[in-house]
Amino acid sequence: MNKTSAALIMSAMLFPTMVMAQSISAIVPVLTGAYAPVDGGCDAAAAAFIYIEDKGIAANKTTGTVTSAKHEGNSYVLDVLWIEAGADQADGDRDTVRIEVKDDRSFYFSNSAFERTLMRWCS
Repeated sequence: MNKTSAALIMSAMLFPTMVMAQSISAIVPVLTGAYAPVDGGCDAAAAAFIYIEDKGIAANKTTGTVTSAKHEGNSYVLDVLWIEAGADQADGDRDTVRIEVKDDRSFYFSNSAFERTLMRWCS
């Protein structure tokens, strides 16, 4: 019982540290993880979520492979190849994504389908 209690207390103390240790994305200087529109919040439909990965980006059921990234001041222009789940890379759709970094937990997202939308970190 004492070992179990000690383990629970230690994990509770480490959790905030683990959250703060979330890695910075290699694409843009924001935390990796799920983001949702500020006006809809993190309880919004999953389709509204954008997931920033270490070397890629994802939205809805599509994975975006970043083929190039250009840094322009506080914003990044990404050439992205969107690939739906279960599809081949040859079936992917090319897109230009603009991410304007507001701070390390939020950014403005826009591409050919979305107007400029403020996204905030959820995970």
